[in-house]
Order: sequence, then structure tokens, then C-alpha cells
Amino acid sequence: MSIQSEHKTTLLDRLLPSREEKLLFLLITAITVAIASVNAVTANVDAERAGVTADTSLPWLYEYSSAVVLLALYPAVLLLVRRMPVLASNWQTHVPLYLGCSVIFSVLHVTGMVMIRKVAFWLFQPGPYIFFGDVMREASYEYRKDIVTFAMFTAVAHLVLARVKPTSDDKPKRLQFKTGAQTVYIEADDFLFAKAAGNYVEIHTSAGMHLVRQSLAGLERILTAADVRFARTHRSYIVATDRIASITPTSDGDAELTLKTGTKLPVSRRFRKALDEVLANA
Repeated sequence: MSIQSEHKTTLLDRLLPSREEKLLFLLITAITVAIASVNAVTANVDAERAGVTADTSLPWLYEYSSAVVLLALYPAVLLLVRRMPVLASNWQTHVPLYLGCSVIFSVLHVTGMVMIRKVAFWLFQPGPYIFFGDVMREASYEYRKDIVTFAMFTAVAHLVLARVKPTSDDKPKRLQFKTGAQTVYIEADDFLFAKAAGNYVEIHTSAGMHLVRQSLAGLERILTAADVRFARTHRSYIVATDRIASITPTSDGDAELTLKTGTKLPVSRRFRKALDEVLANA
């Protein structure tokens, strides 16, 4: 197999869902369809009890147009969680990012379901479909519902990723990276720290430094799978916690840690609390 085809295969493997993720998506689909069906039936029953004459097909259109778009967005949420999982070492930076993504999620959901309804009304109803009356009120109403769904999707995706992590007996003893045409193997126990360098990461070990094309978020997943105990100490640094010898506050409110090798690395104040919690639970 050529290097190019091998790289494509690896990328494809990362994008394709695992068996557990497929099963979970089927479960989410079944639950979403069930909720949409119950809501549609309930709306028609309530209208009948109230003596209101209404098109009984509309609740089904409204519920299923929403459900279809939500299910279509779930793979994107799963990809987000895969790419940037919320960990104890990064929650301070990732939670705000997830909140921003929840807004995008809501905008896409509302846009998608409105488009489906407009097409359906154009094909089967005598008049046009009008969704927004009071824009701010309707947008706020939809976002309150969507952020709950987004939170549920991300929580479930995190649980699945935790479920498919290798067990202690299966965890790799070596870290594997592609660097150009070369594959680099690093003993997990040799990992000291990593530093972001543009689109690359400098991975420092007791045996030397390797420059690999990788993101820090991707490296965090690899280290977690290999059962390496680490913490984000700076937006550009990841450190093996069992290699830390000391941490010294600096005059600007940040800190400086010293590894057992004598190497000194920065600790940003925004990551200090999370680092202290990781060390306290070590």
C-alpha cells in the first residue's frame, strides 16, 4: 500500500463511526421518532378535545421535520466530540467552545426544519408556511429546546467514546505518529511533554524530540487511549503529570513548572486550577 493510500485509509477510519456509535445512533433515532410520534398524536388529541378543527397532518409535519434535521446534525456533534472532547485538563476552554457550537446547532436545526416545512406547504398546502412572527421570541424559544438536545447529544457521544476506549489490557504500549513518509513509534512511558508548533506538534520524550503533524486535541485522545497521565498546562503545552518535579508561581500570576529532567515549562493561569486538580487526584 502506498503512503498516500495508507493516509487516506487512516483518515477514513477516523471519520467512520464505530460499531458502538452506529448502535447508539439507531437508539437515538428510535427515541427521537417515538417522541415525535407521541407529540404529534398528543397535539391532534388536544385539538380534538378542544373542539378545534385542524389539519391532522400538520403536527406530524412539524414534529418529523424537526426530528429529521436533529438526526442529520448528530454525526456533526459526534465529530466535534471526537475532535475536541471535554476533558478535565481542557474544560475551561472547551465548554465555551461547545456553547458557541450549540448556537450554530440551533441555527442549523431551525433553518433545516423551516425549509422542509416551506417545501411541504408549497407542495401540499394552500398557503405559505410562516415560522417567525416575533423573531427574538421564537429564536429564544427554539434555542432553549435545542441547547438541551445539543447537551444530550454531546453527553451521549462522550459516554460512547469512553465506552470504546481500549481496556487496560488492550491499551497500546507505544504511541504511533505519521511524520511525512515516516512512521514514528514512541514508548508511552517515555512521553515528557508536547508543544504546539503551527500545524505540527513537538513531542518531547526521554529519547529526543519528534515533530509530527498532529493537533494537541488529537494528541490528547492518543495519550488518553494509551493511559498516559497528562494535563494541559498552557494553550500550547501538554505535560506528563508524573514527570513534574515542582511548580513555582511567577510574578505575573502565571507559573513555571520544572520536569524531573530539569526542563522548565510555562503554566498559564487559566490552566492552573485544572492542573492542580489533576495532580491532587493523581
